[in-house]
Amino acid sequence: MSLQTYVLENDEWVSRTISADELMRGHSSSQRKTGRPPLSKPPTCGLLTRTIVDSPVIRWVLPVQLRSARYNDVALIGDHCVQICELGRDRQLRDVVKKKDFGSRIRNAVVMGSPQYSRKASESTEDSTHVKAEDDDDSDMIDMGTAAPGFRDVNSLLPPQLLILVLERGDLVFLFLQQGPARSWVFVSSTHKVPGQRLVCPGYHMAIDPSSQFLAVACSENLFIMYQLESMEDLRAQYFLAQPFKPIKDRVARSVQGVIHKIEFLHPTHGSEMEVILLVIIVQPEVSRLAIYEWDSRLDLGDIFLEERTGYRLDEDYRMPLMVVPLKVRNAFLVITERITATCSDILGGPPVFVRFELKNPDDTELHHGTRDPLWTAWTRPIRHPPYHDRKDVIYLAREDGLINFLECGDESEIETSVSMGSVDCNIDTAFASLFHLFGDVLVTGGDSGPGAVWNVEARQSPQRIGSIPNWSPTVDFAVTNDLTKSVVDECSEDSRAASLTSHRSMVPFQPDKVFACSGRGITGAITEFRYGIQGRIGLDLMYSSHIRQCWAISDFTGTIEDGFFLLLALPNGSAILHLSRDLSEVSEKDHDAIPYDLSSTTLAAQETESIVVQITTNYVTVATPTGSSRTSTSDIIQDHTAIVADAAVRGNMIALAVYYGSKYKIVLLSIAGLEVALQHVFDVEGEVTCLTIEKFANDLVILAGLLRGGDSTLAIYPAELEQHVSKTPILIKLRLDTVNTAPNAANENRAFGALTSFVHLGERSGEAVVVAGTRDGDVLTIRLDQSRPGSYVVCCDKFGMSPARVYPGSVVGDLNSVLACGDTELVIMTSFVADHQGVRFEEIYRVWPTDGDRPSMSSPPINSVAQICEHLPEYGESTLVLIAGSRIMVTELQRRPKPIPRYFPVQGTPVKILYSPRLEALVTVVSKHGLPSLHFFDPATGYDLSQPLERMKLHDGTYNHYEVDYIAGLGNVDTRAMSLTTWTYRAAGVHGDWIVLAMRRKENEGLLLIISAEPENVPSGTNSFRRIRFWTKFDRKIRDGPIWSVATDEHGVFLCVGKYVQYHIIEQGKFRVAKRHELPSPASWMQVVNGRLHAVTTKHSLIILDYKSESGSGSEEMVELYTDDTCRSSLHSIELGTSSSAITMLSDPMCGVHGLWAPSERDRPLHLIFLADLQASIRRFARGYTKASWGLFKNRPRYGCLQSDLPGSDILGLTIDGSLQHFSLLNEDAWRFLRFIQNVAMASPTICPHISPDPTADEPDPEPKPNPKLNMQVNGDILQRCLDRRALEELISNPRHLQLFQRLLEPLDEDKHLSSPQESNVTPFFELAYMILKYYLSPVL
Repeated sequence: MSLQTYVLENDEWVSRTISADELMRGHSSSQRKTGRPPLSKPPTCGLLTRTIVDSPVIRWVLPVQLRSARYNDVALIGDHCVQICELGRDRQLRDVVKKKDFGSRIRNAVVMGSPQYSRKASESTEDSTHVKAEDDDDSDMIDMGTAAPGFRDVNSLLPPQLLILVLERGDLVFLFLQQGPARSWVFVSSTHKVPGQRLVCPGYHMAIDPSSQFLAVACSENLFIMYQLESMEDLRAQYFLAQPFKPIKDRVARSVQGVIHKIEFLHPTHGSEMEVILLVIIVQPEVSRLAIYEWDSRLDLGDIFLEERTGYRLDEDYRMPLMVVPLKVRNAFLVITERITATCSDILGGPPVFVRFELKNPDDTELHHGTRDPLWTAWTRPIRHPPYHDRKDVIYLAREDGLINFLECGDESEIETSVSMGSVDCNIDTAFASLFHLFGDVLVTGGDSGPGAVWNVEARQSPQRIGSIPNWSPTVDFAVTNDLTKSVVDECSEDSRAASLTSHRSMVPFQPDKVFACSGRGITGAITEFRYGIQGRIGLDLMYSSHIRQCWAISDFTGTIEDGFFLLLALPNGSAILHLSRDLSEVSEKDHDAIPYDLSSTTLAAQETESIVVQITTNYVTVATPTGSSRTSTSDIIQDHTAIVADAAVRGNMIALAVYYGSKYKIVLLSIAGLEVALQHVFDVEGEVTCLTIEKFANDLVILAGLLRGGDSTLAIYPAELEQHVSKTPILIKLRLDTVNTAPNAANENRAFGALTSFVHLGERSGEAVVVAGTRDGDVLTIRLDQSRPGSYVVCCDKFGMSPARVYPGSVVGDLNSVLACGDTELVIMTSFVADHQGVRFEEIYRVWPTDGDRPSMSSPPINSVAQICEHLPEYGESTLVLIAGSRIMVTELQRRPKPIPRYFPVQGTPVKILYSPRLEALVTVVSKHGLPSLHFFDPATGYDLSQPLERMKLHDGTYNHYEVDYIAGLGNVDTRAMSLTTWTYRAAGVHGDWIVLAMRRKENEGLLLIISAEPENVPSGTNSFRRIRFWTKFDRKIRDGPIWSVATDEHGVFLCVGKYVQYHIIEQGKFRVAKRHELPSPASWMQVVNGRLHAVTTKHSLIILDYKSESGSGSEEMVELYTDDTCRSSLHSIELGTSSSAITMLSDPMCGVHGLWAPSERDRPLHLIFLADLQASIRRFARGYTKASWGLFKNRPRYGCLQSDLPGSDILGLTIDGSLQHFSLLNEDAWRFLRFIQNVAMASPTICPHISPDPTADEPDPEPKPNPKLNMQVNGDILQRCLDRRALEELISNPRHLQLFQRLLEPLDEDKHLSSPQESNVTPFFELAYMILKYYLSPVL
């Protein structure tokens, strides 16, 4: 026995035959004889994938009362999630809860049960009435088999309706909502398997009958299943008695011959409610048939479907209708085709007779895409009282380009009314519904292209937009910006920037990178900025004439509560009072003589308690009540007219002033008795008083003061209640960085913090007070004071920037332990406060993004002050704030939970390519307008179009003249499509150029290469002109060898993939010349130069790595093929994940896969697959950026087995066509084994994965991670996120065998020795470490 192999002889690899004896000899002897070094081994790496922004695409909008009859809810259903929203009295949709743990695509959805809406706003739910009878239309989760008994007391009643979903996996899921802990809402589900393993797309069609007793689930062809359901009354009785929830009573399958095109239940006539009518349209070769199944609901289901109904043959005009719309009268239905609309009634009496009618069809709108007529895509039935539907029916029809038609049908005639309601400015797909409102219809529209909207429809009026539904799909390209401040690192390279990130104290913080994507089509096309955080909806936005330092909301004692309230504004040199009406419709400024307050000097503090308002300015203390007021000079109180009041605080009847006496500060304590203000005590202070407040420690009032003493920031605690036994000596606490309990990765230099700016007291816990303080250098300190040991403290530091950070109470979001912080240009909210043996910290920090529905491109303004206003506007909710941004006043309602908050730049066309130019500080975008491509430069901060296209003309003297044109040379032509957009930093032959490269495809087999010069226009200083970018075509080259697929560049030339050939073009004597070429097995969809080698990602043959610098043996113009893949993989895009030890390329394919390929050091070996991941959608583009917020970036150095790329601290993002944004983390073997183990046990849990957990009767799966198949190397971060959110590890790993494995897998990741000496029976340290690891890997990326 022998084998053929390669050995190294005389520095050359040669083929040789080796016998079995030679093969079995020792390694050392064989290596000595052959001289062959050991082969390099592929690394063992895992890939953590997680969704950081869900797809915004909405497939269905279904009005459904899943909570109770008190709530006017609607379900927005996408491909993988269900979002429940509530329609408020202001006709705005507010998020309630979201469910996205299905683990499979949602194929269809219907609503079971009848809604119960109140006729009047004041009507109670017990007296509510049914006003609708048709039913064809991050959340926690409880499985019905494991419902928590704690919920039973408050959730003993079933809601009026259920939501039924069918998943691609073949599951029927029944959903409703119940109230969980802390007034939150949780999903309750019941899952039932659709029988049959060979069914073709079960649930492709689904319909429920008007009585909600029968559910039809049809495959795409040959079979449908009829389910008989329990009545809602019986289900309510089951649920009330805590019996198992079983909504399905019986089922029967019926085979049919052909493709099932439509299946719908028709409405019985009035008085025949026991009658059930099922309509099925079957398409067969060259013929379509309409079959009717009709039965009494009391009969046995099996007898009804014993035989297939042949049905009636349909005319060619009606053979494949777009929609079949059941009507509530005469067993009728509408049939809508591409060109015909007709009604058919009395179908039980014989063959269908269609009566045509005309719809009011105006011309195509600007939203239409395509050359054919727009199609009718959706319908909905508005809410009417039941007696109305006994004799009439009304329908809204929607066309794909936004046109809406209103139809009214009678029981004696066909169509009585057909009215065009006009068009709405959004595309409409299948997401279209009418919601109940007391004062008119509310329509919700959505499509797969561009944002959706909420519309108010009043009688005989066109729809009026009242709200928006974000949708940035489809997304075809995206870019990540670099906003590193030039004053910090001027023109720094990526390497220097990455190196500076290794220590968060070694560099000045910078603004994180921003993510922009090409989104939408046609006139809804836009550049979308991805943002994530807490949304602040602006209700009132007004500008004041002066900069505002701070503001307070106080009562207007001169009028009633209904008249409105005051906003007290602190200005640089005075104060002002604005009066706001309760509905925010009127704003007026009050004169000094009309109010009792001091407006002549700047307000320092204000308070309203028990109808007493106290205002403290730099000159006066004002006390106002409904019956009187007083104004007292502070100079008279302290008896020193030279003193300057620098700061003030008030609480109850106590006032504290920071007073500057000549060359030193003092703290003055005052008391209020009625309208009188008296001096209590004066404290001498060493140093500068930077801020102060009055708080209660251990039931005693104290003054907290921030002092700056000799460059050290000091927290001073002074007594405010001066009984004889109380010491007047303050407690002084010098705050230094060496006592910070920050994350272990923080660099703890022994230096002081900046001066304190403000305080928020979070109360006391076990004898320890918790204070949050802002500093002048951008830190926010969370300080825990041990009251039993004065001066003892622990502090946690979060870095928010370099400008002063101020803190405010954040209880408006429902968390009493939350804090709002203003720093740099951002407003953030800090929640989920934790105090344990590891210290004190806020575990969740999110940006607050103020938004205006009328201005989707509005950038977030820099917030410098915050004031609570909820007590004066109770109808606006508890989370209403006043935000101050310079001279701008915004009354804003904060949402409770973080979510994506996109920002749109309209581009008046379809954006197809985008990149960010740091040199120009602009987004370079290719936009197609009416089929004509054009190049644009957008300001990422303002969204303004900076473009100034020019044409270059050469003059006789050799110089060039430029004149403005609509399109640069090579653009603006029909039948031209942009294929690739990149930059070219040219450095050759003494020429330095920074150009833009745009590759176009012309006609069928031609390409066009454009080299574009761009430069900022010189704008004279002192003018109000905004900046513009001048650009023109520098070179153009027609490529007649074939279409251009992709482009890449290096310092000397341009790589073009023309057909199947890669060409390397260089410039010689002002002309392009092909210096190198290589034939690929299939065209390259993407190319990039990596470490001097060309990586070509082919459409059908995976990754090919080429050496274009070395001379090949066959000819000097041929590139050398270094590495290929031995597996043919269809590919879309790639990105390098090179680590310090291995070069890994991550590749995406059109089938939702991501492949990790490793290139061995031996050139004769193929690329090796080290991991494989399966996502919900295909990755169109990868990108790398520093997108984490500054406070998150500094806490997330590489640890716990996370393998960083060549740019430490950067994140790998991936964009899908449906708009979702994915994040990728490379794991070493230890991290992969531990995280994959957590995923394995979670997938077996019905709590974490209710719809993919295995059969409980089957054998328990083995959670031990196994590296094969390579799909096992993926770790699903979305599943880990659910484990973290519910803190479910203790429950998941209760099995002793699992616990032992859990501990063993954790030990290699214990970098900080948390497990150094745990007691054998104490597993708490293991779970604490596990949660720390999950929080590290799942920290926010945007």
